[in-house]
Amino acid sequence: MSINENKITNESHLLQSRLYLNQLIRFVFDFPPDRDAFLEVSNQPQFQSLCEISNACRTIQKGIQPLLTQNGEYMKRLQEEYNRLFVGPNVLPAPLWESVYLDKEHLLFEEVTLTVRECYHHYGLSFIREGNEPDDHIVIELEFLHVLIKKTLESDNLDTQNKLLADQYSFLTNHLLKWCPIFCETLSNSASFELYQGAALLLAEYLELEYELIPALKEALSNAR
Repeated sequence: MSINENKITNESHLLQSRLYLNQLIRFVFDFPPDRDAFLEVSNQPQFQSLCEISNACRTIQKGIQPLLTQNGEYMKRLQEEYNRLFVGPNVLPAPLWESVYLDKEHLLFEEVTLTVRECYHHYGLSFIREGNEPDDHIVIELEFLHVLIKKTLESDNLDTQNKLLADQYSFLTNHLLKWCPIFCETLSNSASFELYQGAALLLAEYLELEYELIPALKEALSNAR
């Protein structure tokens, strides 16, 4: 494990760190790269701290570094790489939807997508483009997990916190961990730029961290009763 959980000394800090990691990964996958936005990320104290303990973040940092010294040609090639990997028009090397990996026919808007949608609806949430775009995009799934983590941070009721952690773990194990390891491996092998190689590593690190820490948080809540 590259991210050392011993670096985080209390539950509140832990939850905030989970939120930041989640946001960082969503940022990389959500839009084609923007020079100013990536340079802003590279200057964030949280990102710089993560680079000290995470090989994945250091790889992302290496992918951002040329933006400081190279002209617009590097940015253009980085945007082309984003489109090649995730948008098209050709066959996508690393699709961003769960159903592509888990549906028997590798189709969108089938049972896998609808099951994910039900998880959102359980919390009164819905994808803003529901019905027009698949709900099981990696960014949307991570955003849902982010919402549950934030709700946990904001709640002071132990039963509510325990239920939220249980639902986080359920979504993690029934969805994200069922397809993201394949996605991460595919992306790592397909990406030509360190930015996206690092993003694949960071997503894998983050999900492993969640898998280990959610049960630990639940145990800590049980001991607090």
